Amino acid sequence: MYPSEFGYFKPSTLKEALDFLEKEDARPLAGGQSLIPMLKLRVISSKFLVDLNGLSSLSYVKDEGDKVRIGSMTKHADLVKGNVKESIPLLYDAARQVGDFQVRNMGTIGGSISNADPAADYPSVLTALDAKVILDSNHAKREVDAKDFFKGPFNPDIRKGEIVSEVVFPKLSGYTTKYVKVVRRAGDYAMVSLAMALKVKDGKVEDLRLAYSGVSDTPYRAREAEKLLVGKEISEENVREVAEMASSAVNPPSDVRGSSWYRREVMKVITMKALGGQP
Repeated sequence: MYPSEFGYFKPSTLKEALDFLEKEDARPLAGGQSLIPMLKLRVISSKFLVDLNGLSSLSYVKDEGDKVRIGSMTKHADLVKGNVKESIPLLYDAARQVGDFQVRNMGTIGGSISNADPAADYPSVLTALDAKVILDSNHAKREVDAKDFFKGPFNPDIRKGEIVSEVVFPKLSGYTTKYVKVVRRAGDYAMVSLAMALKVKDGKVEDLRLAYSGVSDTPYRAREAEKLLVGKEISEENVREVAEMASSAVNPPSDVRGSSWYRREVMKVITMKALGGQP
């Protein structure tokens, strides 16, 4: 299928891009790895595409000590090759599992989260790390918590005339992090994925964060299940209880990738594996 006819605009500055997006029926184009297929399938339509690939000012990784700022046009491959592995290991683990080699070299972090696919890799990572999404427009700069940014399937909190300009990640000190992803085939979207951050002190859990993709309309943070393990030792019994609660508190969709029941079972398995409680 071919997309509806659309115009193309490539700005040389961020202001030019924002001016055009404010005035026209237009969508920003980053890597195009999701946008172009959706246009071809006519799931979405737009009179214009605004190509942001000439805006090098939006591609960066800035380590500011207690946090890391990442420009929205930073490609997945750049996150894998850069120093993110040391500063935000959970993001690194997710970035290297995004799509395939071609997708990682074309797609961007800003484009991915702006698409707000419930099965994508980054939304659960942003949610687990309490990241903040920065949006620019001609009128103001806006900061949105990750938990509020993803409002529903393909429905991010982006207003007319705005673009995602950067994502701010707080650094977690003393945490162990893991990103576990289950797919039907290599390079696919997650059937279920888990972004986990765990902090243990004196043999007991001080903090636990469990954020899942592929099981709800938005990234699912299992906050009640997290509380079960705080103050306790990591044991098979305790971890199993956490996995059971996390999977029972959500109603995953059934589709070609797997049934709701099967997704719950996968949640249990990957939660136990991530926490080291697998029998």
